[in-house]
Amino acid sequence: MGSKRKGGIPADRTRAIETARGLMGAGRLAEAEEILRRGIPSPSKDAEALRLRGWIAERNNQPAEMKSLAEKSLRIESHPEGHLILAQYHLRNDESDDALTAAKTALEVDPTHRPTRMMLSAILLERGRVDEAAEVIVPLQTDRPTEDGEARRLGYTEANILSRRGDHQAAIDHLESTALADTSMHGERKASLALKAKILDEFGRHEEAFAVAETFNAMERIPFDAHRFNREIDGIIGQYDRETLDRFPIGFQSDLPVFVTGMPRSGTSLIDRIIDAHPLAGGVGEFTGIEQFAARLQAATDPRRPVPECFGSMQSPQWKAEGERYVQRLRRLMPDAERVVNKSLMNANLLGLIARLLPGSRVIHVLRDPRDVAISCMMGEFRPSAMPWTTRLDWIASVWDASRRLMDHWKKVLDLPILEVRYEKLVTDPATEFPRIIDFLGLPWDDACLDFHATGRPLRTLSQDQVCRPLYTSSIGRHAHYATSIADVEWPILEP
Repeated sequence: MGSKRKGGIPADRTRAIETARGLMGAGRLAEAEEILRRGIPSPSKDAEALRLRGWIAERNNQPAEMKSLAEKSLRIESHPEGHLILAQYHLRNDESDDALTAAKTALEVDPTHRPTRMMLSAILLERGRVDEAAEVIVPLQTDRPTEDGEARRLGYTEANILSRRGDHQAAIDHLESTALADTSMHGERKASLALKAKILDEFGRHEEAFAVAETFNAMERIPFDAHRFNREIDGIIGQYDRETLDRFPIGFQSDLPVFVTGMPRSGTSLIDRIIDAHPLAGGVGEFTGIEQFAARLQAATDPRRPVPECFGSMQSPQWKAEGERYVQRLRRLMPDAERVVNKSLMNANLLGLIARLLPGSRVIHVLRDPRDVAISCMMGEFRPSAMPWTTRLDWIASVWDASRRLMDHWKKVLDLPILEVRYEKLVTDPATEFPRIIDFLGLPWDDACLDFHATGRPLRTLSQDQVCRPLYTSSIGRHAHYATSIADVEWPILEP
């Protein structure tokens, strides 16, 4: 077993690396991190240890740390794993071009590196480049992996390719015989079940699809208190009344920012894509700059004092500087754009803050039938740690209703212009709705917006398949296929 130092740390580097890998495989990330920090002679100069810590940071949802560790490792040694960590970082930040570049660099460093081919194929699939994705994994199919985990991942990718090519039954059969053959790998099994549910749904086998969706959602279901969530929404509504908002500090005036709000799977990505296709506009995906300011503001706030004194040192000069920094960041990303869209899922909760930090902004609120939203959420593979309510129909219904209630409040108290868009009308009457959106932004109409699926940046989202093809209406009333499964839920009423 080899000798150990005090505290259970292996006495030599090789043993420390092996032990850390084993702990990572067992999900004991904190212990693995400790060994990599204390069991390596020069941990800041050990490229392999830095890469392992980068993957630990990824699993711990620490994107800045994973990027820093990957870059440090690459300064020591150009290794495909370092580039793959960077690719994963870019994927998390909706930077598909950069992710693709990093994965291709990893393959140039070592064309025989099998995990690189798997990730590169996955990125190409996300971008709808099915034939290229299939070509990348040909060497893996010629020399099929013997390691169980790699074999399952290859099977998953092959099934995904078959499904994208319309061979649904073959995709299901292949998934069952490869990726789903072993029930022991929890995370990989969940992803494979999510793919199976999606294929069954596209195949028209809806009852089977929903049963599989229930199974994979239950695997990582986190308790969610709908009553508490509603109280939190009540708290936001109570905190941001018109009189209180008038006393808030004022930030930076700009008509560049556009904020899209709406439930996941309600059409926010489609709105983003339509606007991004306009030659005078752009989209930055789920941009998190406002959330960071909100966290700093909350830490500085003394609730015992009235507004604005409660914000301590963060008064109008600081708000103005923060708003200007946000706009400058947008301009660096989109230097030629006159309007830039942020579709962060937290936008709705932060609109009161946004209205004062960035006066001059515009807001587009997308509404979709809550039953269709619920089915799409259940079929998607969201991170329960971020949105635990996406794993149960009744929770989704409750959050949908609370979110609409919050938006109704914002429409009453905010000075920001808010455009409401119904998803159903957006896809059935684009000749009216697309120009209405562009006109709301104060931009001239451009026919490029009608070709949103063929223009604009790559967009990493669960809606990737939908926004990379022409407009379609088959998702309207999707819940009708699942009438029996959703019958016991009390759904909010959305007027036609």
